[in-house]
Formats: sequence, structure tokens, C-alpha cells
Amino acid sequence: MHRRLPAEWEPQDAVLLAWPHPASDWRDHLAETERVYVELIRTIVRFQRVVLIVPAAAPVRERLRLAGVDPDRVVFCPMATNDTWARDFGPITILENGRPVLLDFGFNGWGLKFAADLDNRITANLAAMGVFDGCEVRIPGLILEGGSIESDGAGTLLTTSACLLSPNRNPHLDRKDIEHILADLLGIRRFLWLEHGFLAG
Repeated sequence: MHRRLPAEWEPQDAVLLAWPHPASDWRDHLAETERVYVELIRTIVRFQRVVLIVPAAAPVRERLRLAGVDPDRVVFCPMATNDTWARDFGPITILENGRPVLLDFGFNGWGLKFAADLDNRITANLAAMGVFDGCEVRIPGLILEGGSIESDGAGTLLTTSACLLSPNRNPHLDRKDIEHILADLLGIRRFLWLEHGFLAG
């Protein structure tokens, strides 16, 4: 069995985004953030589809239509979210013998800092809606957000000890345990750990 975690710059089918709302991090700048999202989506759909998680589809669809966005390039997925950080709570795609498999890691609001009950269900909800075109979804049983790892697509993983070894994520696992699990799940052969990876905010 050959597993590989692709690099972010490799070809992809779609970009997953979650629309900002009044309860998200953008509450104090919501109008400006929504305008940025419109421009972001307008740019992305020139190259590939957008899977868009929205509180309600109709008003966002109309806003994008008025901005000249082709609605056929956007998959609208109405569901509630805690926030908008889709890279962290969405699925992580691996290639298993060349076939995409989606890993639904647990998301706990960056080590129990924020509520994540809704966001943690997003991948399962999208799968139930048929968004992933029948791709297999697996639940590894590990807390891991997508933004905590980077890969070159050739078996190297870059991460931080502050994140992956946080006692609020997987307290029962040490560095060797996590390396063993991720080597198996993601096809990783080389780990690069940053020991001082904290960035405020």
C-alpha cells in the first residue's frame, strides 16, 4: 500500500471555504471580510470549483451572481459553523495507490481554545451531502488541524512541537507515537519539527 500526502501546490479538484458570519472571528469587520471573500471566490473559480459552506445559500448565491461569479463553479453547502477556518477543520486528502482518500481528523478548536462542535462535524456533513463524489472518508481518531502540517509531497512533513505535542490535543501520545501514526496515515518518511513555532494571533 503506497500512501502519500500531496503538496499544496499540486492539482486539486476544489477549494473548501466557509463563509464569514456574525459569530465568527470576522464579526468586527464582517462587511469588509465578505467583500474579500467575494473577490477570493471570483479569483478561485477562474481555475477550479469552490465548495462553499454557508449559513444560508440563497443570499450568498445572489451576492456572488451580482459580482459576476459563475454559480455553476460554486457548490453551496448550507450548514452551521463555529468559524471559517476550513483548512483546519476540513478533510486532509491523501493519495492511496493514486486514489484520493479523505482523512477526517478531530478538530477541537486549536487545543480547546474555542468552541468547535459545529466545525468538527463539517467533513462528515459534506460527505453525507455527496460533495466528495464517493471518495472514501476515514476517521483516524487523532486531533489534528490541517494548518499544523506542511508537506513537500515527497514524504517530508513540517510541523511544530507546540501544536502536535500540545497536552490539549493528544495527551496520550508522545513525539514517537505521533511520528509513527502520521508515517502510517500520511506516508511520511521524514519529520521536521519546529521547536519554537508559536505565533501570537
